[in-house]
Amino acid sequence: MKRFAVAGCLMVLAFTGIVLADEKALKELEGTYTVIALEKGGKPAPKEIVESLKISIKGENFTIMIGTDEKKAKIKVDASKTPNTIDIMPSDGPEKGMTFPGIYKAEKGELTIVFLEKGSDRPKEFKAEGDGMLMKLKKAEEKK
Repeated sequence: MKRFAVAGCLMVLAFTGIVLADEKALKELEGTYTVIALEKGGKPAPKEIVESLKISIKGENFTIMIGTDEKKAKIKVDASKTPNTIDIMPSDGPEKGMTFPGIYKAEKGELTIVFLEKGSDRPKEFKAEGDGMLMKLKKAEEKK
């Protein structure tokens, strides 16, 4: 019986560690981003579309500004996996209720996200192939 109690405690501690790591990862991603590259199916998006996009991340809230139009989503990250995983779940529009599985990497003020628009598989590489979409984002400098 003690063995089950110890195993249960270890599982709770491990789960708590994962949750704390994910919360830390979300905190590190927080900020406002400009889009520096956008590709779908391996083809770059037109420059005017790229320049009209802004991304904001605050906690699990992910907002895309397209000119004056705003699209909201929730994100869930797992920084314990390699590559780090991200799930994007739109809060409105025709995609509401869907989950777009992806991967991400954050380094030197840049965030790269690759996700699939169709299917449930997660991308394995940072390439926009098939139904994949790649976004390279640059974090805005924080004003002090």
